[in-house]
Amino acid sequence: MVIYPTPYKGGEVILRHEDHEWKIDAKVLTPSQTSPSLAYVAFHSDVEHEVLKVTTGRRVTVTYDLYLVDPPWKFGAPAAARAQSVSSFQAALQKLLESPEFLPEGGILGFGLSNHYPFDFETELQEMASYLKGEDAHVYRICRELGLQPSLRAIYDDDRVSWGCEGFDGIMLDEIVQDICPDCEGGRKIYGSALVGTLGGIPVNKGEDVGPIDPESEEYPDPDPELITWISPLNKLNQLEGNSSAYERDGIFSYINPCIIARIAAACDRVDY
Repeated sequence: MVIYPTPYKGGEVILRHEDHEWKIDAKVLTPSQTSPSLAYVAFHSDVEHEVLKVTTGRRVTVTYDLYLVDPPWKFGAPAAARAQSVSSFQAALQKLLESPEFLPEGGILGFGLSNHYPFDFETELQEMASYLKGEDAHVYRICRELGLQPSLRAIYDDDRVSWGCEGFDGIMLDEIVQDICPDCEGGRKIYGSALVGTLGGIPVNKGEDVGPIDPESEEYPDPDPELITWISPLNKLNQLEGNSSAYERDGIFSYINPCIIARIAAACDRVDY
């Protein structure tokens, strides 16, 4: 958004993202410059923006969208081409991996996406990794550099099926599938079984509140549920609403949340004693 230095009152730009808000008053910025100047503000598409009412004068702006055509870097590029200073995130994550107390048997790290992306039911999930931006690209790159082999995964809402383990309220797939079980009868339970049995989904937790697994439960699945340690919480920024025929009959819909997943090895394989 480019703002010309015309005389006016009001017209401030308000930006909001998550719990943060910024106010930009271009008419205060441009007069302080030593030569004629334009003001501009740039922001990602998931940032809410508002222009306050212009009370007098004329506010002249040029507003346009920028689209990424080619990724700014590729994961296979030489390290020197994408070298950056070691971030606090990388240092903290590396310290955790070097600790034998952190997930001693190995496990899964989860990162909720912090930016909005054009996910839909035609999206090839793994191809989206090259188009991550900002903090998400940083997380993905650091995980790769630390040998964690990150990937994008879809977490399907499954809070009506306990699988015999409290808090395991999601099913993780490596792809986005819309019509899970078009001919299923039986609603949510059959739907969950189709995700796991037919599509190879894995029961997981969407948050940190999980209870012990009960292997005697009749709902206990194969494969076993897997515990995700969420480094940043799963969120609804890129949430898709499922459209399973089995759900439509009951007026129930599933929600799908893409995220970054990284598996880590057991401490005996990653820590130098």
